[in-house]
Amino acid sequence: MTMRTYPHFACSNGHKGQEMRSENDQPYSTPWESITLTGMKEAGKDSKGYAAYVYQTCGQPMTQTKGP
Repeated sequence: MTMRTYPHFACSNGHKGQEMRSENDQPYSTPWESITLTGMKEAGKDSKGYAAYVYQTCGQPMTQTKGP
């Protein structure tokens, strides 16, 4: 079975983005992970080693929010 999570993000200009993370959580099978971004692009890693994102148009850093 595939588990999906949908964290939401926003930049200081009010733009919103979303990450769709899919991963295999089935026992006894090969683990895998896939990430699809909407409205933002990757910008390396943050100070804690997690993926960092910026909004695709204005280039402002994205921070995770509670919802849409």
